[in-house]
Amino acid sequence: MHHMHGWPSEFRKRFTDPSDIAETLGINKEMDVLDLGAGEGFFSKEFVKRAKSVTAIDVDDYYFKELNSMGIITIKADACREIPGAYDLVFMANVYHDLVRECKESVLKNIDKASKRYVAVLDFNEKRLFGPPFRVPKQDVVNDFSKMMFKLKLSKDYEYHYLLLFERGSSSP
Repeated sequence: MHHMHGWPSEFRKRFTDPSDIAETLGINKEMDVLDLGAGEGFFSKEFVKRAKSVTAIDVDDYYFKELNSMGIITIKADACREIPGAYDLVFMANVYHDLVRECKESVLKNIDKASKRYVAVLDFNEKRLFGPPFRVPKQDVVNDFSKMMFKLKLSKDYEYHYLLLFERGSSSP
């Protein structure tokens, strides 16, 4: 399995610190945040300290009881089929590369529907120490979201990841 789910948190924090990510994204008490493909809630657990609400969506509900006990809303759903609800920020960590291979058009449409304002994508860069054998280049993600009228607001590089924050553009030309 190439996902970082299940890797010790301390190890994962060396590469992507949830506190730094939350700070960089400006998550605050006004925001309803969706953690799409949340797994064990590595990021949700930090976001819930800062946001108005955090919803974790995953196809696997294994960690839901623990996340619920921390005040995180959980929904078992497949993002290729639907993303229930509407959120100020839709956040994805290390799942975009899978989703675009499985169901690019439908997942982008679902993300577009679910995001009231922001979308953030944290994914693996081209370095190959660990992670999936396939990568989505940063520019491809930018192109995908700009087609849906999301503007790149922030781009940050980490040792093995990139973080992109998009803001919904105005519909007027």
